[in-house]
Amino acid sequence: MTENSESPVDDVLDPPTAALAAAVLEVGRHVGEAPLRSPRWFALVATGELLASQPSFALLLDDASREAAESDPHHLTPIELDEVPGTADPLTALEHLEVPDIAAGIALACDLDAIRAAEGSADRARERLGSGPVRAVVAVRSDGSSWCSVRGAGRREQTLGRRLVPDLVDALAPVVESPGADAR
Repeated sequence: MTENSESPVDDVLDPPTAALAAAVLEVGRHVGEAPLRSPRWFALVATGELLASQPSFALLLDDASREAAESDPHHLTPIELDEVPGTADPLTALEHLEVPDIAAGIALACDLDAIRAAEGSADRARERLGSGPVRAVVAVRSDGSSWCSVRGAGRREQTLGRRLVPDLVDALAPVVESPGADAR
């Protein structure tokens, strides 16, 4: 795994950002490597709140996830939302997205052109990500914090960072912002 050198990440992430990063990696594992025809959307739910409101949800979690949720108040559970009608362009699809009230954030997995998925020059983007499509997973919490993963097609290594796909981060933030965001 590599870091985006233009937006350095501290060696130690704060607990809410670490939970967001873990959710991004979980979404990435869930969607796999096959090309995506359209964006896939996930509500990020505070696992502790979900367990408190729906105790039977604990039966669906494996032991490691249940223990993580019990020990980490920032732990997030990604819940895939129904397919959003519309287009393969996530910014257009975002117009039709309905985020549940319980969501502490939102995540998006989509395939993008390598140049769109990387800040900086087209040559640098092609060098890091290749010339084909890239898989981007972008997540934003209701407090405005973000985390992203970008991986070139056929590549194992990922680039991780807070704002790797700034247009998507900026578009997702207002969808999940809430006046009580600090309380989540």
